[in-house]
Amino acid sequence: MYGAWAHWYRRHPADGRWFPCPPPKATPTRRSAFSPHQGLVPPGVPPELLPTGPDFTHDLGIPLAVAGTPVSGAAVYRLRQIITEAALAPPADHPLGWSHFLHGTPSTVAATWSTMLWCAAVPLFDPDVDAPLLDLWEPYLAQSFTDNGRLRWLVSPLLRTIIGLYAERLHAGRPDAAGQIARCMAMTAQALRDDPRFQVRATALLAMLEPIQLNPAVDHHALGYGEQAVERQWIKRCPAPLLSAVFGDIAPGECFQFAFYDLAVAVAPLCGEPDSTTFLEPRHAAIALIAADMAGYRPDLAGLVGTWLDPELRGLLLSVLEQPGHPLRGLWPVRGKMPEPFRPASASAALDVLSAAAALDFAWCRLAKGIPIPPDGFKVPEAFAAVLDEPPAPAPARAQAESSAESVPGDDEGPLAPARETGRPDTGPIKIS
Repeated sequence: MYGAWAHWYRRHPADGRWFPCPPPKATPTRRSAFSPHQGLVPPGVPPELLPTGPDFTHDLGIPLAVAGTPVSGAAVYRLRQIITEAALAPPADHPLGWSHFLHGTPSTVAATWSTMLWCAAVPLFDPDVDAPLLDLWEPYLAQSFTDNGRLRWLVSPLLRTIIGLYAERLHAGRPDAAGQIARCMAMTAQALRDDPRFQVRATALLAMLEPIQLNPAVDHHALGYGEQAVERQWIKRCPAPLLSAVFGDIAPGECFQFAFYDLAVAVAPLCGEPDSTTFLEPRHAAIALIAADMAGYRPDLAGLVGTWLDPELRGLLLSVLEQPGHPLRGLWPVRGKMPEPFRPASASAALDVLSAAAALDFAWCRLAKGIPIPPDGFKVPEAFAAVLDEPPAPAPARAQAESSAESVPGDDEGPLAPARETGRPDTGPIKIS
């Protein structure tokens, strides 16, 4: 079913749950679809899968990391002005207890920093091109940035953390100071909104902030019920088509599901021709990549994370992690680089997969009670980042057989294929390198 937030969904026959699932690309799978038998009652559709408004007012697309190309000079110039103005706020009027910043830094500066990170679709930065952006805040940070890999991994704050800066001033009886913090947030989001890597979340945040600028007392009635009540008021103001932008804050499980969906879409061009016998189901390739990052850090979390995958993918994830000779491990990075048949043909394609893989890593870490990112980042996005510095490949990469003909549990059914009453997955040879 094509449903809410412009995503395809599939009802899995094994447990009757609906999962975000890109349409199958393999030609045999698509040809296996048929109309329901006469008299067959279709399964009920949960209300949350039905769109509540026009989903295409904003192009969500695959979220992009802040890498590849730098933020525009105009945006950096505007942000420099905003931060300079924010730094002039008296620290006594805007106290800040965050150890992340130097003593004496007003909370207005923390508001601009938190807003920039929150608005980033994927807060993964490339120091080679984005130093001018991050350097704007470095004079106020307690510790300098550390780069143990090719990329700089920064964790986006929760929305309630940003709201806390604003709500604290309201609690202190300083609505003027709270309004100034909200203004710093709004100006930062406005400066970043034209960049596609910040656009969706910046637009969502501006929609939540606009009523405050029109009516500074709009959140006062919720303040007595705590900061969670204020957060609920903010989220209510988020337009329905953009609500998925706050899933990382209010629904980490759904955020993980959408991140996995995006990765499956991003790796599809690397999986070969759908008519070929060597075609690799993109969702299986996505499982291989998430398993590669989990195996080197927290393989014990596979059970928790797998509850948000459909039963077939859940079992496949556990199999890849537990079986050293599993054929899907052929997609894992080797010495910091992706295997040759699974390398993108261009830097733009590499950036798509890099971004989607990093977004999925951020999502499962947050799903697992917010565990920290490894100091040197995750190896799959780092391996795809190496492609950004390489000359274009002569032909599109393809996943194909190298040595193993072992069968991998199939998962080719999709939203265009019928649900089987037995709930048993398809099986078939999937050859990879």
